[in-house]
Amino acid sequence: PITEKEKRTVGLIKDVAKILENVYQDPQALYEVNATIFSGYYEDERVLLKDLLIPQISTLYKNESYKKYHAKSGTFKKRFFETLEKGDYLYLKDALGYNRNSNTLSNSSGSSLIVNAVVPTDTSMEIFSKSNGIMIYFPYSENFGSNYTTGYFDNINSSAQGSRATIVAADRIADSGPGQEPYVCGPNPNQPLCFRTVIVDDNYAGSRPTHIVGVAAEPTIINSPQGPNQVFIVFLGEIKFNKHFDKLISFTGNNGGPELRIVRGDAYLTLNPDQQITSAQNTISVNLKRKSKGYWKTINSIWDSNWELTNYNQVFSIYEEDTQGSATINSAISTTVTIAVTPVTVTGTRTVGFSLTVKTQDAIIRQLSWNRESFYLYNQGGLNNGCGTRSGWTVYDCNTDVSYTMPTQ
Repeated sequence: PITEKEKRTVGLIKDVAKILENVYQDPQALYEVNATIFSGYYEDERVLLKDLLIPQISTLYKNESYKKYHAKSGTFKKRFFETLEKGDYLYLKDALGYNRNSNTLSNSSGSSLIVNAVVPTDTSMEIFSKSNGIMIYFPYSENFGSNYTTGYFDNINSSAQGSRATIVAADRIADSGPGQEPYVCGPNPNQPLCFRTVIVDDNYAGSRPTHIVGVAAEPTIINSPQGPNQVFIVFLGEIKFNKHFDKLISFTGNNGGPELRIVRGDAYLTLNPDQQITSAQNTISVNLKRKSKGYWKTINSIWDSNWELTNYNQVFSIYEEDTQGSATINSAISTTVTIAVTPVTVTGTRTVGFSLTVKTQDAIIRQLSWNRESFYLYNQGGLNNGCGTRSGWTVYDCNTDVSYTMPTQ
């Protein structure tokens, strides 16, 4: 490192590497790190520190390829912040907005958070960003994959020390450098691990598990919202109704099972002269038998064939169609629109009204302006609504009249 920025980055890397010597005393924390890397969420055998420290909002932790390892999520985070709180990790504390006088972290709004209770969630911090974010790299991980099976996890406490990993702080650009190798430093196998300095090169890393603390990680194409395949399909996956909307007997035709209609309202790159959207961009018809009440029905119909990155909000609504009566879906959405201002056409962000009158004798079952960022953040779990997931996808509105899942591709 030569420049001040390089020196600061290396100082940060060294702080994290030093903390890992304590974190990895807990075999479950080490297993959690390995599980995130083996999940293949990022390219080239690595994981961002951001995911490990903020697992509650990490899409990696919601991924089935991680969940299959049955790691104890949050163990790393707990041990990491316990260690940070007790030590003089100046570069790391500065990067996290640590207030040394009050021993707290400050979040983006300026309020203070107790270190070992709450982790900052401002993912725009330089330490967390994918191009500059601190990461852990496990070279030659494929040589050791058989050591980290679910069977290993089930018996992780049968060995006092469990598996180990040599820790390397990336303080140079080279094919070899010093690392800290763990070993049991006394006759009692239950006492803490000690570390000795060794030289790590390709031969070493190929024969002993090695974690290199450095910077930068890119999600694989399948996991990247910015990947070259810029099509984001959203489905109505499964649906369940929890009450009867129509009578059993009727001479108007409004009897039997529900005729549910799932509406998508979209103003993306379009806007009519009165600044209102008055028609649905897509409506999925789901006709169910009366006996189906309380049971999940698989639909797998496309709700949006491409939810564009700059289409910030869309209207999502559900109603039960009848032969008479009417109700209106009213909402407002903020998104990227195109406006014709003679003699030019202007594109920008604007709030647009959505109004759609439908034929129903019931109240509108569900209507919301669905934010794209929150949808993708919580659509594979982590949403604290008490509904859980089905087939890896978040269940929405489980305590209301209609529940559903929205898988993506």
